[in-house]
Amino acid sequence: MDSERLMPLPIEYLWDGHVLKNDIFNHTGAVMLLPKGETITRPKLNRLLQFYGKDKYIMVHEDTYLEIMSDDHAPLKARQEMTEQYMGYTKLHRNIGSIFQAPDLDFQLSSAQMDPLVEAISEKLVQFDPIMIFSCINFPRPMDEGLQRHSLNVALLNGIQAEWLKLTPEDVKIFTLAGLLHDIGKTMIPEEILNAPRKLTDEELKVMRMHPLYSDRLLGDKFGSSVRLAARHHHEKLNGKGYPDGIQGEEIDLCARVTAISDIYDAMISARSYKGARLPLSVLDMFYKEEFDGLDRGLVMRFLKNMRLKYTNKPVIMSNGERGIIRYIPPNDAGHPIVQQDDEVKQANEEWYCREMVAVY
Repeated sequence: MDSERLMPLPIEYLWDGHVLKNDIFNHTGAVMLLPKGETITRPKLNRLLQFYGKDKYIMVHEDTYLEIMSDDHAPLKARQEMTEQYMGYTKLHRNIGSIFQAPDLDFQLSSAQMDPLVEAISEKLVQFDPIMIFSCINFPRPMDEGLQRHSLNVALLNGIQAEWLKLTPEDVKIFTLAGLLHDIGKTMIPEEILNAPRKLTDEELKVMRMHPLYSDRLLGDKFGSSVRLAARHHHEKLNGKGYPDGIQGEEIDLCARVTAISDIYDAMISARSYKGARLPLSVLDMFYKEEFDGLDRGLVMRFLKNMRLKYTNKPVIMSNGERGIIRYIPPNDAGHPIVQQDDEVKQANEEWYCREMVAVY
């Protein structure tokens, strides 16, 4: 990281008691305002706000910017936007939107168009810790961005799962592509159904359940069989009670079984106007308790084990507003991890619970 690079930061994101790791400068970067090692105090902060105004910016080194923006003193939305920009998620999401919304979608669905995007997504799997990726996935998304974000999230989750399964690099890319295109058929669903701010009626649900068939039709033979099967069969269940074909067990391709887990995880994390978003640990609890029937239990348990390992020793904001560190996540009770705050270590409960997972840089 280039700590000499200066970046704009709203003055109001500074807080009383913060010790500066680097000098901070005025909005042009030409005048040093406060030196490295100085502690921000309320009078100093008030003077900066009085002189520059609440909506004005100062300039800080990049590592200082990341430190401040990853702290819970900064607004959640601002922290999320910074995280997505830093990881490159924003650009990926924009590129996916340009493809999915293109009038010539049939032309866009080709290896020439998709391979560079899959390569870019795969690079993120190598470049960043999964926790950084989860920080982007776990944030609620605008309703009209749901399909693009969901597709990107499932692509990332599929790639991560494929790596955890120790598949070949080529298979990791295939699983990533499958996640990216698994819901492409939803581009053929009327927007008033796709983005309905409520639960769907029975008739609307029948229309929505056509999307795996539409995906299969759009993909045709343009990509490998695993990609097409994942698109058609990610709503199939091992007990034969899924759709659209009612197949069961090993009839369901491995890629489709993995995509089903990624698809459900992201759907449960997201928030729609008629349901709230859930924290990752609560969703892991739901997987463990088999609240989603028909999934491959072996794949689910591997997913849960790795997710628990990734979240262990990571920061979290508790319901009392204070930051803690997750020290242990019980396999059978992920929603109530063991958390350390200062010298106190105890298990979360209904009164003292995890409010927010914190991005780690």
